Amino acid sequence: MPETKAEHAVHTWERWSTLPLAVLAFVYLGLYSLEVLGHWSSPLLWDFVAISDVIWVIFILDFIGRFILTHDKVRFLKTNAIELVSLLLPFFRAFRMFRVVIALGFLSRVGRTLSARINIYVGLILPLLIYVCALGVYDAEHKAPGANITNFGDAIWWAFVTIGTIGYGDYYPVTVEGRVIAVLLMIAGLAFVSVITVSVATMFLNRLEYDLTKKKAAAKDK
Repeated sequence: MPETKAEHAVHTWERWSTLPLAVLAFVYLGLYSLEVLGHWSSPLLWDFVAISDVIWVIFILDFIGRFILTHDKVRFLKTNAIELVSLLLPFFRAFRMFRVVIALGFLSRVGRTLSARINIYVGLILPLLIYVCALGVYDAEHKAPGANITNFGDAIWWAFVTIGTIGYGDYYPVTVEGRVIAVLLMIAGLAFVSVITVSVATMFLNRLEYDLTKKKAAAKDK
């Protein structure tokens, strides 16, 4: 089925915007890391927040631009529902990590095939997701009354255990923001296990198909 003008416009937009948005996503992540882990004076901290907000406005404009160019707007909203929700989230401090998670999704546009996108998700976005969620839960928890995640090392360990759906129970969030992040990370863990399973199965099936094709070719030669 030939590509419509609207689809072509969206694909062109995404092709040209992928790299700049991915770079901005990493800048945003760096600023968020400095904001959470550093000890800065109030004026400098507000500078970080202001730059982060400008980057986020660019992400919003990208979403609006793709929405305007898309012919089937209902389908676009359904397909990008998670991104839309992240843009509309209340500006709670710890929920800013959701912005980073969605921003990292721009990196998946680099992959043009399913296999390439799976490799990007597993090799790049998965480690970044662990780091970002650890940042978010540390930000939400370390000053909360009764919290047991009080340093970033513990937050990293908690994120690894949670995304692996192991759940030792030695560290756990006590705030609403921290628990929301935990739910996101658990869902992401189940999704990534499924992706890895499909990826490995596809690899074996492709290998099997290659071997069968090679045997058939050898049999014909005889």
